[in-house]
Amino acid sequence: MKRILLLLSPSRVSSKCVDAAIGAAVKEDGELVAFYILDTSISDDVRERLQDLGFLGETPSGQLLEEMRKEQERQGKGELARVRELAGRRGVVCRTDLVQGEFLASSLEVARRESADAIFVTRRKRPAISRLVAGSAVTSLQSAAPCRVLVHDPRRSER
Repeated sequence: MKRILLLLSPSRVSSKCVDAAIGAAVKEDGELVAFYILDTSISDDVRERLQDLGFLGETPSGQLLEEMRKEQERQGKGELARVRELAGRRGVVCRTDLVQGEFLASSLEVARRESADAIFVTRRKRPAISRLVAGSAVTSLQSAAPCRVLVHDPRRSER
């Protein structure tokens, strides 16, 4: 049975990508494994920026991070429930889980652990120059993943 991995995070959710992953699981008579990654780099970046601006001290920023984590978790559980429901309607076996960590490292770890045959992921909406200067986690994932990576780019599908 083929194992289709769907990677989601707060900045990487797309109905088209979810539909494509479920469609691949139907076509391959495979299992869908959906992970929502609670991306620690997002909250770390927010905390650093607010502290650099002198906006928050150590205690308030810790409280803010905890609230951000809770909100990411709430959103993740909701998104995973939606994926399970959509997969179930199409007769696809679907497992889901929340993972906390940096997006790229967590993605590679679950892809290897799950012995994924294919990974479906959405590229974040950001300017191309930003990818050129700062790099892209999805491009790095494509290079390092143990299987093929199918990328949904929301900017391209809007054209």
